[in-house]
Amino acid sequence: MNPTPPPSPAGWRKPAIRALKAAVAVLVFWGVGRHVARTWDELSRDGATPRIEPWWLALSGLAYLIGLVLCGAFYRDVLTASPTPIGLFPAVRAYLISHLGKYVPGKAVVVVMRAALSTPYGARASTSAVATFYETLVMMASGALIAALIFASGGDSPVIALDREVLGFREVRAFVLFALIAGGLSAAFLTVVAPPVFRRLAGVFARKVPGMGVDALSDFTWGLMARGLALTGISWLFLGLSQVAAAKGLSGMGSPELDLTVIPVAVASVALATVAGFVVAVAPGGLGVRESVLMYALGPAFGPGRAVAAALMLRLVWVAVEALAALVLGPLGRPAKPNEPESEAVAAEVLQESVPMSEAP
Repeated sequence: MNPTPPPSPAGWRKPAIRALKAAVAVLVFWGVGRHVARTWDELSRDGATPRIEPWWLALSGLAYLIGLVLCGAFYRDVLTASPTPIGLFPAVRAYLISHLGKYVPGKAVVVVMRAALSTPYGARASTSAVATFYETLVMMASGALIAALIFASGGDSPVIALDREVLGFREVRAFVLFALIAGGLSAAFLTVVAPPVFRRLAGVFARKVPGMGVDALSDFTWGLMARGLALTGISWLFLGLSQVAAAKGLSGMGSPELDLTVIPVAVASVALATVAGFVVAVAPGGLGVRESVLMYALGPAFGPGRAVAAALMLRLVWVAVEALAALVLGPLGRPAKPNEPESEAVAAEVLQESVPMSEAP
C-alpha cells in the first residue's frame, strides 16, 4: 500500500494566504477603530466645546485627499521607471488603500498591502516595496525642507528656555528651533534619496531578498527625485490647507479668526509634525508625536485652545478620509489571476529585510 503523499505546497498555500488576508483585514479595521475612539476621547477630555462646521471639515478632507493623490501619482512615477510599470488609477488606488495599514503596529502592513494591490496590474511585489520606500522617503525629504524654509523665515513664536547655554544662548524662539530640527532632517532625507545613495541601498536590499535582482528596481535618477520633490511638495501645501480647514471647522472657542496669513505656518507645522511622527515611531501613524508638535507650533497663529482641538480634529478627518477611500476604491480593483504568483507571499519575503524602512507616514 502506497503511503499517502504529503500535501503539496499549493494545497495549503491558498488557504493560508486567504487566512492571512482575513487576519490583516481584522487588524487594520481594529487598529483604525481603536484609533478613532482614542482620538475622539482625547478631544472630549481637552475641555473645549467647539461648534463643528461640517462643510469646513468636508473641505479639510478633500484637501487631504488631493494631497494623497499627488503622492500616489509619484508612486506611479517610481513604478513607471521600473521594468513593471502600472497605470495611474491602480497606483493611486493602491496608495490610498494601503494607508490604512499604518494604523497596525509596526506599519510593515503598508508595504504588504500596497504590493498586493499593485501586482494584479503587472507590478512586481519587490519592485512595489522599494517604490514604497522611495516615495515615502522623498515625501519626508520635501516636508522637512519646506518646514525648515518656512520656520526659518521668522514670525512670532514662544520663547523656549534652555537647560544649559548653547552657542552662547540660554533661550531660543520655538520657530528657530523647529527650523534647525527640520533643516537637519531634510539634509538627512535628501542624502538618502539622492540617486547614487539610494541606488546603492536598493541594490544591497535587492541582493538580500530571495528571487529579487537589481533588474527589478526602478531607474532612480535626479529627474525622478526632482519630480518627486515637486509633487510631494505640492502635496504638503494641500495637507496644510487641510489643517486650516479643520481649524475653521471648529468655531466658538474664543480664538482669533483665521485668514490666509496662517497657511504658511500650518503647512510648515503639518510637515514637521508628520516627519517627526515618522522619525520618532513610538505609535502607529505617528500618534502622539504629530499631535504634540502641531499643538505647540500652531498655537501662535491659531490660539492655544483651537490649536489643540484642531490638531486632534485633523487626525479624525484624515482617518475618516482614508477609511472612506478604501471603502470606495476597494471593490473597483482587478482580482488576481489564478496563475499569478501570490503577491502577499512575495511581499512577506521582501519584508524580512524591509521592516526597518517600512515606517510609512
